[in-house]
Amino acid sequence: MHPLVKILSFILVLLLISMVNNIALFLMMILFLMMLFIQKNRTFLHAVRRMRWLFLSIFIIYAFGTPGELISSFPVNFAPTFEGLQLGTVQIEKLLIALAALSLLLTNSPREQMMLGLYMLLSPFELFGLNVERFSARLMLTLGYVEELAAKDLTGFSFKHLDQIDEHIKSLSQGNIVSFQKLPFRLIDKLMLVLLSVLFVCMIYRGFA
Repeated sequence: MHPLVKILSFILVLLLISMVNNIALFLMMILFLMMLFIQKNRTFLHAVRRMRWLFLSIFIIYAFGTPGELISSFPVNFAPTFEGLQLGTVQIEKLLIALAALSLLLTNSPREQMMLGLYMLLSPFELFGLNVERFSARLMLTLGYVEELAAKDLTGFSFKHLDQIDEHIKSLSQGNIVSFQKLPFRLIDKLMLVLLSVLFVCMIYRGFA
């Protein structure tokens, strides 16, 4: 599938999780988890493990900070609400779906293809003065340097390396050229673009309606 189609599909997933009901949201989460399991994607598990305290914090904040019916059997003076538990669970489901979709996007697309999709997606902003080629190339070089840095010393990474990344990009010689290999749109890609366009229009209409 063309990288532009993949990026647009990812954006559509992010929009959908804010519009569907709780049952559809749960089914989406199960679907994405099944896809990750089939592909044996370990990146998602590592990301969830790193974000476990964020998930716990979100759940506690919603559980105890949302007005509603208190859980009477709670053994302390203050208690969570049923509405808070539900909202906290929904927010975690949304984060898991977004994280799963991002993991599928990144693990199934080489970095060069992702930059090509990003370049094509941002091309209309050239009308507003954005240098899309420079922005895409700089982002690609930055990601490449981050990967090299992480491979050398993962445990020793600190905020000072952010300045080193910028210095590394500025010090590149003029002979370093980043090129994007254009990929043709197949029939399935064209059909997906039409489908995504229709879905985007329907979501915009529903949002204003």
